[in-house]
Amino acid sequence: MILKNKLINILKTLEHILKNQKDILIGIIENICKNLISAEQILTELDSHIGDGDCGIGVRKGFEAVQKVIPELNSLELADILRKVGFTLAYTIGGTSGAMLGTGFIELGKGLKEKIDPDIFNWVNAVNFSLEGIKRRGGNTKVGDKTMIDALEHAVFSMIASVDTNKEINLVILFEKALEEAKKGSESTINIAAKKGRASYLGDRSIGFKDPGSVIICSIFESAYDYLRNNI
Repeated sequence: MILKNKLINILKTLEHILKNQKDILIGIIENICKNLISAEQILTELDSHIGDGDCGIGVRKGFEAVQKVIPELNSLELADILRKVGFTLAYTIGGTSGAMLGTGFIELGKGLKEKIDPDIFNWVNAVNFSLEGIKRRGGNTKVGDKTMIDALEHAVFSMIASVDTNKEINLVILFEKALEEAKKGSESTINIAAKKGRASYLGDRSIGFKDPGSVIICSIFESAYDYLRNNI
């Protein structure tokens, strides 16, 4: 009887979360915008070492543009919200950052496969679908190339492992673990040479600097984690 009641409570909690997931998604997007706009200086400094120094400015402009379309998001379904964000970023940021971030959100929307009320497994599958889309868009980018994939793949694989091994799925813990892994992946980029993008022209001279794309991924996961921790 105790086990039955516990399972009922878990299901009720998940049902409540899923019923309100459009509000949660928009809240997370708003938090991502705020944090990445604030990260302009950090991203610019990192990019000045291994790129052309415009990453911070581009990302700020991209997420300021997303902020402007947020009032339109309430009328859209979940997949269309993500596509709207993705196309806004791709159009506004331009360059590699715009292509990768735009692809990430667009593919995340596609990965939901038009589901109106996706469950946690649908979401994790969609995140993995997004990861694969970004890797293809970047020319089969892989871990060790010193890109955002170094952080993102660690985070996504952590999420997959969490839903595979935990019967009681806690969204906050899911994102907390994913964030921890994203940070580890981002830190690992300091000690490797870039193999993709403008940074690859530097060869071994790119060693010693963290990849700004990996920092963007950490900020996205931290934004999601902080919002979930404070709102569910």
